[in-house]
Amino acid sequence: MAEMEIIPEGFEQIMPAPGFDEHIGKIYQKQLSGSKILGFRVRDIHLNKAGSCHGGVLTYLADMQLAAVEKQIRSKIFHYPTKNLNVDFIAPVPKDAWVEVEADLVRETKSTLYSQALMKVDGRIVVRTTACYHIAQ
Repeated sequence: MAEMEIIPEGFEQIMPAPGFDEHIGKIYQKQLSGSKILGFRVRDIHLNKAGSCHGGVLTYLADMQLAAVEKQIRSKIFHYPTKNLNVDFIAPVPKDAWVEVEADLVRETKSTLYSQALMKVDGRIVVRTTACYHIAQ
């Protein structure tokens, strides 16, 4: 039996890019004034042996944080390879949890984007991240 997908109001599915994105499952976004919130529902395929969301899945979401701040980026390059990604796992994320990713663009230089993000479940911080992305010329 297929799992029922309950998505909070205002979120729309992001179309996955060909390749790995197709394997992770559905990711959603909600438009705010200058940014977006990303959303993700934890399913059976995302669980580790302990029954909580695998850190690799959360790291993948962390690496998507630029999608939440794309309108703030001055550079119009469409691919920003990851230079550095730090992920702090603060609390376990259970099956069926709705995870929201709130990101901020910290700084943009000629060659690098710096961002940070918090992942929350029911308003509680579960993951904290910082990232640097290369602006390819």
